[in-house]
Order: sequence, then structure tokens, then C-alpha cells
Amino acid sequence: MTYQEWVDKIGFPKAVVLLGYPESTLRMWYGFHRFPRPRQLVVILNKSGGLLDLERWVRDFESKRQTITKAA
Repeated sequence: MTYQEWVDKIGFPKAVVLLGYPESTLRMWYGFHRFPRPRQLVVILNKSGGLLDLERWVRDFESKRQTITKAA
């Protein structure tokens, strides 16, 4: 499951409470504008119960960043 799928499943309000980060931060991760730091990733992975596919998230993020770079 991707981070986006997980947030879609539980909703932003619940994700904010569960993770303890501002909604604006969660939305930046959701939209591939930023990527969580290692410490934040550990929190996300722990709080999501290990449901997230971190490798897929990293690859999706990099793919999106390359698309943005090519468009500029």
C-alpha cells in the first residue's frame, strides 16, 4: 500500500492525529512535494502498522520529481 492509498483509506484528519504532524506536512508528502526524513519515516511506518510499501513510495516520489524536472 502506498502512503497516498493509506491516507485515502483513513483520511487526513485521522492521519494527522495518528502521526502527530501538521496536515500541511502530510499533504506535502501526499503530493510528492517533499519526502519525509528518516526519523519521520520510522514514525509513519510504525504508526501505519507496517502497511506501507516504502520502496514503492520512494520510486513513485523519484518518478514524479523527474517528471517535474523534465517539464521545467
